[in-house]
Order: sequence, then C-alpha cells, then structure tokens
Amino acid sequence: MSGARPERLPGSVGEIHHVAISVRDLERSIPFYRDGLGLRMTLEAKVGNDTMPERLRVPEGTTGRIVYFQGPTRIGQIELIQWNLPAPPDSRPKRPGDPGVFALSMPVPADEIHIVYERLVAMGVECYAPPATSVIDDYGPITMFMCEDPDGIQIEVISLPSTEEVRAFRAARRAKAAQDGGQERS
Repeated sequence: MSGARPERLPGSVGEIHHVAISVRDLERSIPFYRDGLGLRMTLEAKVGNDTMPERLRVPEGTTGRIVYFQGPTRIGQIELIQWNLPAPPDSRPKRPGDPGVFALSMPVPADEIHIVYERLVAMGVECYAPPATSVIDDYGPITMFMCEDPDGIQIEVISLPSTEEVRAFRAARRAKAAQDGGQERS
C-alpha cells in the first residue's frame, strides 16, 4: 500500500460550503462583513418552517433572518443569522483555549492587507495590533492582524505565501541545514 490517499475519498464531504454565525444585530454585522472585509452579499432571506425544530433543535416557531457573504469563490461562504430567540446575557464568543471555533481566518493579498486594516480602523473596529509578519516553521512568512466583528467573534486577516513561495522557503531551509551540517563536520 503506497500511503498516498486518493484525490477524493468516496463518500467524503467537500470543502466547507459555509459557516453559520448567530448575530445579535444583523444591521450592525452587515457593514462589518460587507464594507469592512469587502465580502459580497449574495443572499438575504427569512428562515423558519415546520422542519426547523427537528433539523436544528430549536424551539417550535423559531424564525430568523439570514445573509450570506462570499469572497471571489463560492467556497467558504459566511452565513449570518439573527434568530428571534433571546440571546443569553452571559453568552460570548469562544477564545483561544475554549473548546470550539474561536476565530475565522480571511485571506487577503499581501499588498492589500494594510488597506483592509486601515479601512476597518476607519470604521471604528478595534484591531488588536497592526499587521505584522511572522515566520512559520516549514511554511514561511505570513502577515496578519486580528480584530473582532460586532458580536466579538475574532477575525484573523492574513496574507499567506503562495505554494511556490512555500516550496522555495522549504528548499532554502533544507539547503541551509545541509550547509550547516557540512560545516559542523569540518
């Protein structure tokens, strides 16, 4: 057996189609995702019918309003939903260390990350720190910053290296390791 996996395992799921996020106030959230992050609004609808309690385990009569956003592709959409249910007063988004999803990561080209940062700051969004670059072992340099949406969900805006840049980074690391190993033996 070769250890290589098939392109797609039969019976497996595809990429993430969308992530659903409950929000307290859709009118506050829409500008953040549309104007701040630059995502395109693709669908706005009301939801709620007889099958929702069974499918989603919500109380009978639950309704909501949804808005879908997407980037340049249909992969990885964001669904914001405002339910007619009361939110518990002590509810809060997850944080690092809490089990569950604590952040959404949104890619942006390296030459545009500062544009997104400045736009969000101009909208009054508190960003934790300006974009900064770090080197990830065996991957390469990334540039990113974190902020929160109107409901406190952490958003990571990140510039990632291309596949070719990752390969070049790894090759340079291997070459340096080989050179360093050869010098130690001398």
